[in-house]
Amino acid sequence: MSNLLNFLLYEAGWLACMGGAAAGYPELGIACTTLLIILHLWLHPRRNQQLLLMAVAAIAGMLVDSLLIAAGVLNFTPHGPLGVLPPAWMTVLWAQFANTFPNCLRWLYHRPLLAASLTFAGAPATFLGGQRMGVVQIAEPQLASLMLLGSLWAVTVPLLIWCSTRLHPGPPSADHYRCCSQSHQIT
Repeated sequence: MSNLLNFLLYEAGWLACMGGAAAGYPELGIACTTLLIILHLWLHPRRNQQLLLMAVAAIAGMLVDSLLIAAGVLNFTPHGPLGVLPPAWMTVLWAQFANTFPNCLRWLYHRPLLAASLTFAGAPATFLGGQRMGVVQIAEPQLASLMLLGSLWAVTVPLLIWCSTRLHPGPPSADHYRCCSQSHQIT
């Protein structure tokens, strides 16, 4: 139940950020996702570790996305600050994405090649969805841009998962939401 709730919180944040940006109200998406992050932290037993992991993911994501912007691979609408930085809603999404690593994506902890492979395929698909929503443009030739994007993400995400394994060692139950742990369930 904890993993399902974690997945649903992430998906709601993703939809809020993407939908808010697509509708021209990125601040609304950021506000909604921030509330979901606060709820996640309130439910999670290891808040300090989660905050550190979110900070690392936000910084890593900002660097990766900035590199892709500087290389002309991505162009966000609206642009982020200074033109080379991604918009704030993207950085918030990276932070929220980190919340899935010790929870619903924990099964990838000791499978870095699988994590890289899934990311290599999944990240471009996500950005194509963002392009369809009008929040990002992917440079032509699109296949080359998507290969570069997927490659950078396929390195970054396993590194973030590795960070999560260091911050969240122990059994998966140690990271279950308080509302979903065995001690809080009615029998």
